[in-house]
Amino acid sequence: MAAPVGGGDSVDWGTIRADYGWQFPNDYKEFVAVYGMGSIGDSLFISTPPFSEYPYASHLLSETPYPPPGGLLCWGTNEGGDDFLWRCADADPEQWTIVIRTRDQTLHEYDMGIGEFLLNVISGNLVIPLTASLEIDPPVFETWREEDLRMKEEGELEGF
Repeated sequence: MAAPVGGGDSVDWGTIRADYGWQFPNDYKEFVAVYGMGSIGDSLFISTPPFSEYPYASHLLSETPYPPPGGLLCWGTNEGGDDFLWRCADADPEQWTIVIRTRDQTLHEYDMGIGEFLLNVISGNLVIPLTASLEIDPPVFETWREEDLRMKEEGELEGF
């Protein structure tokens, strides 16, 4: 999946750890640096912790203490009401696994990091049981900046 022009967000990971108590897997940090907050194919929205340009009130860590209740932290969603989470059972974020929680609360766990998971989903090597299928062919990433601009142009962000 091509990196978007002007993509990537500069998260101060040290501040995130100091302010919220969280540390994150390296592959997620790399994803955020290259792609940032946004969506794949307007189908899978990927969230980030707050950063200096962050325009929204809620974010990946909104009201989520460390360790999280139930050991799960949501990093993505789709329009079908499915959640993409980490199982944060280990103090070492490199050991976290991916969990999909469908709208009916069924859990599916994958023993891989977010980078490997997204690569397998985008390439079609991993088909996950979701409430709504992901529209990611071709896999295009739209940053939050691009989405805001598009929505303003379409009149969907009045007063933003």
